[in-house]
Amino acid sequence: MKTLFALLFLASMASAGAQEKIVIGQSVELSGEATGKENMEGALAYFGWVNAQGGVHGRKIELKSYDDQRKPETTKRNTEKLLAQDNALALFGYRSTPTVEAVLPLLQVEKVPLIAPFSGGQSLHRPFNPYLFNLRASYQDETAKMVELFSSLAIRKVAILYQDDSFGRDGLAGFERNLATHKLKALVTASYDRKDLKIDKAVDAIIAGNPQAVLMACTPSACADFVKQVHKKGFHPSFMMLSNVSSDTFFESLGEDGRGVSVMQVMPYPKNFSAGVSREFQSVLKSMPKPPPASYSAFEGFVAAKLLTEGLRRAGPNPTRQKLMAALETMRDFDLGGVRVSYTPDNHDGSKFVEMIMIGKHGAILR
Repeated sequence: MKTLFALLFLASMASAGAQEKIVIGQSVELSGEATGKENMEGALAYFGWVNAQGGVHGRKIELKSYDDQRKPETTKRNTEKLLAQDNALALFGYRSTPTVEAVLPLLQVEKVPLIAPFSGGQSLHRPFNPYLFNLRASYQDETAKMVELFSSLAIRKVAILYQDDSFGRDGLAGFERNLATHKLKALVTASYDRKDLKIDKAVDAIIAGNPQAVLMACTPSACADFVKQVHKKGFHPSFMMLSNVSSDTFFESLGEDGRGVSVMQVMPYPKNFSAGVSREFQSVLKSMPKPPPASYSAFEGFVAAKLLTEGLRRAGPNPTRQKLMAALETMRDFDLGGVRVSYTPDNHDGSKFVEMIMIGKHGAILR
């Protein structure tokens, strides 16, 4: 009898211990491009800091992350596992437009929110999806700002490079629409296949067009390869890229070819100490024995984790998916410390912040 009582007691303690954690699920590329990994590490830094303070309503946050290699079919399997086996309360920080698109039907079926996907794809903004809570501005916002900035510099001759998938075509549509607004049209439009990332033909086509600037909607490795090949052939236009490439690893991979490359950003500069969340970010990183890089992508993960934590706090001590969604929708022009977000029951666009930075010598950020 005593043995049975002890077993029941241990089982109840294990159950109580499990209840102490709030499981958040993530499927993200961890074994390839660095941006997803840095984004995850930034989020873990914030969640770790929150947990060290006692968690949210006394419960710790556990970020359960699986590698999907940016393959939509793997993302779907990972998500099914997160929901069926790991009992994730919410999904968080998925990276790339095609992988997020792969799980949109699951969000509807399981009635589970996906918070702060690391993509600005238009399909994540329109049509409205009640289970998606975007933090970052859309690629359409980025392309509008990019065209506005270069047209103010009297650049008229441009080319476009895009990845032939939903992400790249979204960027292409934004470039073309905003160019037309300024009565401009691309001299050359070239693409490459997402599956093999071969950009040789695109390099030759764009050099032949002799543009002043190249607008680029491509993955980090393809973008870096393109810049290096173009420079190797003695051609030096301005290169302007969307924010999806942004990571310290990417900037470093460009080497001296990176000088003068412009990249759109959807977060303030991580080392801007006038912003409260930037100071928090730097303070938390300093307290860690092995901190992630203080990059834009890690910073976005950190801010996204702060957003989710605020949603959990507002959802109360016993959060459910519906409570969390309702809590997030109470945020109206909410200041995360220099990053302002707004949600309503019919608008989950979050932030519209966009700015452009330039890469300087040795990968330094020029603003």
